[in-house]
Amino acid sequence: MKKISLIIALLAAPLFSLAGVRVGGLEVEQLTRPLSVERAQPRLSWIITADERDVMQTAYHIQVASEPELLAEGKADLWDSGVTASDASIWVPYGGKQLTSNQRCYWRVKVYTTQGTSAWSDPSEWGMGLLGETAWGGRWIGWEAPFEWDKEITHSELSARYIRTEFVLEKKPIKRATVHISGLGMYELFINGELIGDQVLAPVPTDYRRTVTYNSFDVTEQLQAEANALGVVLGNGRYYTMRQNYKPYKIPNFGYPKMRLNLIVEYADGSRQRIASDPSWRLTGDGPIRSNNEYDGEIYDARKELGDWTRVGYDDSSWLKAQRTGIPYGTLRGATSPNMKIMERLPVKGVTHYEGRTIIDFGQNMAGWVKLKVRDTEPGDTIMMRYAERLNDRGDSLYVRNLRDAWSRDIYVADGTEQGKEWSSRFSYHGFRYIEVTGMKNPTAEDFIAEVVYDNMPTVGQFHTSNEVINTVYRNAWWGLNSNYKGVPLDCPQRNERQPWLGDHAVGTWGEAFMFDCGTMYAKWMDDIREAQREDGCIPDVVPAFWNYYTDGMVWQSVLPIICEMLYEHNGNIEPLRRNYGAMKKWMDHMRNRYMNSEGLITKEKYGDWCLPPESPELIHSQDPSRITRPELIATAYYCKVSQMMARFATLLGESADREDYTARAEAAREAFNRAFLHVGEGEAPTRYDHPLYPDEVYYDNNTVTANLLAIAFDIVPEEHRANIERQILKKLVADNRGHISSGVCGQNWTLRQLTRMGRGDVAYLLASQDTYPSFGYMAKRGATTIWELWNGDTANPWMNSGNHVMMLGDLIPWFYRDLAGINPARPAYKAIRLEPDLSIQNLEQVSASYESLHGRIVSSYTRTPMELQWEVEIPCNTTAEIVLPTTRDDAIQEEGIRFVGVKNGKGCWSVPSGKYQLTVKLDPSAGEERQDILLDEFIYTEAPFIECHASTIEELPNGDLIAAFFGGTRERNPDVCIWTSTKKKGSDRWSAPRKVADGIQNDTLRYACWNPVLYQVPTKGGELWLFYKVGPNVPSWKGYLIRSKNGGKTWSKPERLPDGIFGAIKNKPIWVDGRILCPSSDELGRWSVHFEYTDDMGKTWQRTSPLDAELNVPTRFRPAVTTKAEMGTKPYDRSKALPIEAIQPTILKLADGRLQMMCRTRNGKTGVAYSSDRGTTWSKLSLMDLEHTQSGIDAVTLRDGRHVLVYNDFETIDGTPKGPRTPLSVAVSKDGTHWQKVITLESSPISQYSYPAVIEAEDGTIHTTYTWRRRRIKHVEFKLEAE
Repeated sequence: MKKISLIIALLAAPLFSLAGVRVGGLEVEQLTRPLSVERAQPRLSWIITADERDVMQTAYHIQVASEPELLAEGKADLWDSGVTASDASIWVPYGGKQLTSNQRCYWRVKVYTTQGTSAWSDPSEWGMGLLGETAWGGRWIGWEAPFEWDKEITHSELSARYIRTEFVLEKKPIKRATVHISGLGMYELFINGELIGDQVLAPVPTDYRRTVTYNSFDVTEQLQAEANALGVVLGNGRYYTMRQNYKPYKIPNFGYPKMRLNLIVEYADGSRQRIASDPSWRLTGDGPIRSNNEYDGEIYDARKELGDWTRVGYDDSSWLKAQRTGIPYGTLRGATSPNMKIMERLPVKGVTHYEGRTIIDFGQNMAGWVKLKVRDTEPGDTIMMRYAERLNDRGDSLYVRNLRDAWSRDIYVADGTEQGKEWSSRFSYHGFRYIEVTGMKNPTAEDFIAEVVYDNMPTVGQFHTSNEVINTVYRNAWWGLNSNYKGVPLDCPQRNERQPWLGDHAVGTWGEAFMFDCGTMYAKWMDDIREAQREDGCIPDVVPAFWNYYTDGMVWQSVLPIICEMLYEHNGNIEPLRRNYGAMKKWMDHMRNRYMNSEGLITKEKYGDWCLPPESPELIHSQDPSRITRPELIATAYYCKVSQMMARFATLLGESADREDYTARAEAAREAFNRAFLHVGEGEAPTRYDHPLYPDEVYYDNNTVTANLLAIAFDIVPEEHRANIERQILKKLVADNRGHISSGVCGQNWTLRQLTRMGRGDVAYLLASQDTYPSFGYMAKRGATTIWELWNGDTANPWMNSGNHVMMLGDLIPWFYRDLAGINPARPAYKAIRLEPDLSIQNLEQVSASYESLHGRIVSSYTRTPMELQWEVEIPCNTTAEIVLPTTRDDAIQEEGIRFVGVKNGKGCWSVPSGKYQLTVKLDPSAGEERQDILLDEFIYTEAPFIECHASTIEELPNGDLIAAFFGGTRERNPDVCIWTSTKKKGSDRWSAPRKVADGIQNDTLRYACWNPVLYQVPTKGGELWLFYKVGPNVPSWKGYLIRSKNGGKTWSKPERLPDGIFGAIKNKPIWVDGRILCPSSDELGRWSVHFEYTDDMGKTWQRTSPLDAELNVPTRFRPAVTTKAEMGTKPYDRSKALPIEAIQPTILKLADGRLQMMCRTRNGKTGVAYSSDRGTTWSKLSLMDLEHTQSGIDAVTLRDGRHVLVYNDFETIDGTPKGPRTPLSVAVSKDGTHWQKVITLESSPISQYSYPAVIEAEDGTIHTTYTWRRRRIKHVEFKLEAE
């Protein structure tokens, strides 16, 4: 009755088929047309596309038939779902007749949506595998011994097995033919001379004691009438292990290569014929592949080629009869993930010839092999290609020390007939960028092509930003990841290891799933982990357990719950959770029962924070206890985290008792962790205000980044201590380690995303975009084209120094997509999407990301300024999205169909239906704490012909335009530093590109740096625009210069050298005092001192005052150091160290009583002050006012309403230190010049520096300030204070 009602309802709606609504992308078990499905109710998925917005599926109609002709006629003899009310378009379970072995199922789907009905999809299909041992015919066959030429030594050389048979088909029409084959370790299958499939290195590796994989292919087209030939080549793979008679306690050997094959031919009359492997098949090992070894490579002797052995009529009478072999212990199961194939081909980038050898450079580190064009040979000529990731320091030979004992070479022995024959290895691969070729006559670039091999998983994500370091790192990550996809995720592809270590792919798999369609591979790997679990619950470190490392721990083994959660959230696949939940429980019980001590701590963790940056460049692991996070801290933190995850899994699976248990376990672990490791001292930070780089004495254990980070990331920290733990992390990363990576594998899994959750995406970006050691960018800068195993991969011991490892990626790629691009699942598989890009990263102007989700294409691509966001958004059909932005204005987005839903956690939220959007979002510069008066926040430039900049100045021109000046070059003091200006026309929304207006060229051979420009618009009718600047190799040698402009800075006069001892304005603008231009100035000749310079005749002549007398005071650097707030001001100074206050860079205010007030930079923790009553000719003694000072430049201005505005770093230099951080940067207001109130925070990031401000009041009453932004840009902020 329900279905009838639904049909009536749909008939009442627009049931016409819209050309704009389409359905495609049909998959079964997340695979396209799989033929080895063994699931009783396979799960079906499809993708809806449309030209319309707001397309949601309301119902589907699936038809499944046993023949394509029946499906075309609408006769769904296996299953007709009818019109089923549902919005599900992924993982929809088949609901028809029971399916049998080798059965083909042809299917199509039609969808009903809010925008109309689709046509039927194009048909697709799936095939059932052979469902159990009894469904198989024939035997396992092979040869259970070496041949006389084989070498069963440590570097084993076992030749490939060639197996063939011929068979005759019945004389009647064939409907279809399916072959099911398991060839161990690897196979190639031929029918009538044709290679079947494009897979290589098949099947994917498994623990053959648990599971043996078979592949299935449709071979209808390859069969011919009556007589046919079938041939199989068996390679060794991991079945016959690469190292024989070597550490058998560690390395299992599964046996000699073997195979089982069933070819099932279905005739049009309904009959079947089965061709199955058995001992009647013929076999030889005396073929051209003389050895194939994953570590050492392949030896191919063309003189041993077998001719047309895969075709009918071949004489195999000299071959052996195949042996019936032992059955592998593992269960024979159909493949659930793709095979490997050649995914890319790369040409040669460079060829260098040496005597007797040639070095070939492909320009990219990768995994695969080189295809060789063989020519001009004599019989027996031996061509060897040796592979390596790097060259030695001289660049003239391969660097192979990091390969350990992997020989990594392919050898081709010629038969003398080759004239352009192409050859490559078939059963081994290499990690390489370079090859060395010997034995070949005159090799050229055209003779070689690199073939890149990894699992057949399409790239589903694209990511690009305005930061080239990040773009390069992303590209390197893509290459590093694909290099290590070999049926399981490996650690490295080049040395004698290549093992699927659990810890190398953990949280980072979220990023991998954005980049590659890797869901089925990881679901298969989860099954591998479950099968490798020991009976007591222990999970090995390597899975499949090709190395028998069952060492126990929490971090490496936690990939089982972490990846299962990823597969559910990212792909909507709950089956890995369901299948492996019991294994997770067993493991958690094992760890608790065996390793939890009486204090509630887990005491076993083998690897800890693996490979954190060491203190010495040659080290692999740090030896400094102060840098190493205790294993029991890590283990207990992970136990708490996994318990939290298990409680959630129990909820999803309906296990209410387990949910209660794991919730209690998590809380107990949290309490035990805090009892054991949380240190709460009495010392408060010695700062007047809370500062992100000065935490109180609160931290975990030995205060490593990882110790504090895990506690924060896993919600272990008591709320009252959270702010201080966050500050400890920031202090370590930003201040102590200068914005660099400070963790190993464990910490890196959580660093960047946790920083963003702390509101410090800017710090995450700093770490991610660094190009100095240790960082991902450093690797790239040093020539890496993948990701290194070690941060110091260019200097470390080669024993553990892979150039193609991905374990260090941690949460980098997830952070790219989820935080920079803002693509997050609000419901599993992105059925609902949360788009929340982190817009706090001011110096990242552009991010472009797309992801082909199971529901369709998601796009988040934006360009931004601090004021505006231009955002391309695409939401796939049958999903919805929520946009989250850092603004509370409900009109920030004005687009049809997008609805403001309210404010959550201080951010605006909008509901977005499916569709494509081009959004213009006005960002609110006043959003945030102490920013309510800000009208405009912008960079003067984003690109410039210089690297560093500093010391800006700003002026308003008579026509209302703004002009700014600053110095820029490679670095302050360098001779290439010049003076640059930019202008912003009144009413414009952008500044002109920086233009060079002055340099320090003295003559053809001598050049000095330029310093500290100061702009001044002479306030007379037709007054000139002046620009003061200094030239010299250092500050004591400065010479003052002045250039003038009569057209608002469009053109400038020739530089005027000011008289000796005259600098003009040293940093801050002059003021006009009754016809006098008074310039604040200072000297740094030995001791700092303030003086003033003035001209009463428009610069024709200059006068200089005497240096200001100053009171005595002890500079902060000579004061007793304080470490807590309680000590501030309590330690007596050694008055013998008192000096006249050292001060520079004054700024001038005009007081209401007519006096001038000078404020300046000092070395004494407070701002300097002095007064003048005679137009600045003489001044009072310089003293200190009660206003904090961090020993950095300031600027101030007197407004027309009499108030004074100061821009400064509001941090008081701590006693015992020379200066404080140049952050935050703030604005304060005063009525009298003495009492100041902070009103605006311009910058609050812990990343220094924000400094050397300039401030003016414009004619319209707005206030403009410019300042140095991290020495990389100049920032302009406009604000307006409320009237008195």
